Amino acid sequence: MGALMAEDDIYIGPFFDLFNLRFGPEQSESEFTAGGMSEIKALQDEFEMFQNGRPFVDSAKLLGLGGLHNNRAKNRWFTLLKWLARVPSDQDGETGDQRIVNALIKNLARKSPLPCFMKAHDSRDRNGDGLRVVVREDKPIFYIERTYLTISLPMAPNVPPEGKGKKKKKSKK
Repeated sequence: MGALMAEDDIYIGPFFDLFNLRFGPEQSESEFTAGGMSEIKALQDEFEMFQNGRPFVDSAKLLGLGGLHNNRAKNRWFTLLKWLARVPSDQDGETGDQRIVNALIKNLARKSPLPCFMKAHDSRDRNGDGLRVVVREDKPIFYIERTYLTISLPMAPNVPPEGKGKKKKKSKK
């Protein structure tokens, strides 16, 4: 996301994938049904990974949601998640960080929590969700007919400074 992720913007999709797989519907085709939301619910019940007052970024670190392969990208991703404490949300009186934590706590307290899906929206769109974290129950994946708790983070493209990234024209002599 712009200045926070810089040239590591390409890793944003895989970071979302880590969250979406970890918090997604469990795969029930094997003898082991632990995984996805049922595993996250069991971990929450046992260890209370998500708590009021604990930043979302700390729980994300605990769950390994920064990946293993690129420390610079992981650290930038965690900086972005920390930044959510300064971003408003769609809920009055809650920052983006608080909104995510509170929504996850509430969802995980259900007998059958919804799977969760994290994505981004364009923060420049003032007629849409804009510069705020948005959490809603919807069907974010058109080819999966299932309701999710969807968490949408505000992001904007990384725009290089004027002239940077453009090839210089060779002058003819």
